[in-house]
Amino acid sequence: MKLKLRYLTLFFIAIVFNLNAQDGQPYRKGKVKHRISAGPAKSFYINHPQHTQGTKAKLGFSVSYKSEILLGRKWNLLLGLDYFTQGLTFKGYYKAPTYTYLFDESYAYTHELRIQEVQLPIDVKIGFNYEREHFYTPYFIGGVAARYIFSSYSVISNDTTGITVYDGKDNIDFENQRLMKNLNAHYKVGLGLQYNIRSTGRAIFFEVTYRYGISRLHYDGNSSTNQLNIKDAHLVFLIGFRL
Repeated sequence: MKLKLRYLTLFFIAIVFNLNAQDGQPYRKGKVKHRISAGPAKSFYINHPQHTQGTKAKLGFSVSYKSEILLGRKWNLLLGLDYFTQGLTFKGYYKAPTYTYLFDESYAYTHELRIQEVQLPIDVKIGFNYEREHFYTPYFIGGVAARYIFSSYSVISNDTTGITVYDGKDNIDFENQRLMKNLNAHYKVGLGLQYNIRSTGRAIFFEVTYRYGISRLHYDGNSSTNQLNIKDAHLVFLIGFRL
């Protein structure tokens, strides 16, 4: 029994020393760090010019978690999950049930849209210096992300009477579907600046990324009264921590 206890004690001591050795090598190849960030987004939309007028973006917001896998002195791979919400308003047409309308460029109805999606990014981060040797590391980030719209909401109101003719859930998706409904992707490029805690590998960072949707959003309005394809792009400002 004493011999078994001795071997067990040596085993746990070896584990502790191994963990300490790993913690003492925060920049070794294959090390996984965890990045948490959040921030606002400035959106840009191109709407249908013959059927809409005065398209304006509403403030968007992003919350992000990523695993950062160290690949080399300056190259890292980022995998994670993003929550993103965006919105816009514009003036356009609306067809009430049992009624028709003319394309007379009156644009008598205001449409307000809000979209929520989850995104699965695959990014490459390239540092402009070796962060183990510097307190500050500027970096480039770029990649692609799958995006899935899980919720959309619209409010349609008559500008003349002020009456809201529709206020509820919508079925906004993408002009081009991929594999399943509401699924498509976007490209991403950006720049960041990271303050490094060199002894632990932890960091505080700020980054600006430009996200360009591959497929246009498709909005059919209440009861298919609009059928619009809307191009979207976003400038996202994130501040976060690497643990």
